[in-house]
Amino acid sequence: MRTDADTVWSDYLKSFHHEHPGITEDVLARAVSRHGLNPYQWITAPIPHGSRTLDVACGSGPCLRVRPHEPWIGLDSSVDELDRARAHGTSNVVLGNATSLPFDDATFDDVICSMAVMIIQPLAEALKEIRRVLRPGGMFVVTMPGRRKLRPRDVARYGRLVTRMGRCRLTYPNEEIMMRARSVFASTGFHVIDDVRLPFLFPIESRADSALLVRSLYLPTVDEPTLIRGERVAMRWVKSDIVIPLRRITLQSN
Repeated sequence: MRTDADTVWSDYLKSFHHEHPGITEDVLARAVSRHGLNPYQWITAPIPHGSRTLDVACGSGPCLRVRPHEPWIGLDSSVDELDRARAHGTSNVVLGNATSLPFDDATFDDVICSMAVMIIQPLAEALKEIRRVLRPGGMFVVTMPGRRKLRPRDVARYGRLVTRMGRCRLTYPNEEIMMRARSVFASTGFHVIDDVRLPFLFPIESRADSALLVRSLYLPTVDEPTLIRGERVAMRWVKSDIVIPLRRITLQSN
């Protein structure tokens, strides 16, 4: 049953991606791990070359540009995100919803989903659809916020930021996937073969970078004056960096 909270998130996400297409890519493409990878290079690393791959909730297409010559297809429900993908030369994208994928059964060898499993609704339907279009034994690789691997300085900074904006912490519609990933995936026919957490450093070189970081956060019900207060907090971090903690889970269909 659809709740009022579901409606708030659905409406918010449509507005967010209409107003800020590509903002997630603008942040994460500049965040680097100790291995020298950004999050898009990290999520695509387990996928074999030549694999027919679907990028669910592909956004502005950053993962597709990591593998520009591979038989990959991106799908997203935002026209604005796909317009930006095409503006960057990524044409192998289609408009669609993760809960009703416009592909035949077992079309893809592998599937990826970058930073979206915590917000796709209803998640169970999307996971069933992903398993349907994935060949038996195919891989499904996801990334999501990690909530670990933070330096003490970053814990304090994020704490001040969310408190200034009237929050206790950042939350998402699908909190269950954040807390009980293995059981959620198992319920729809996937088993975990790898679960890794890795910190990525985002350089804050200017006030524009600090504002970009704040604006890239999913903050439904937070109004413009509150966002500006958050930007003022983050402006104190200019000429430094901040950790973005991520988690990558590699799964296989049963």
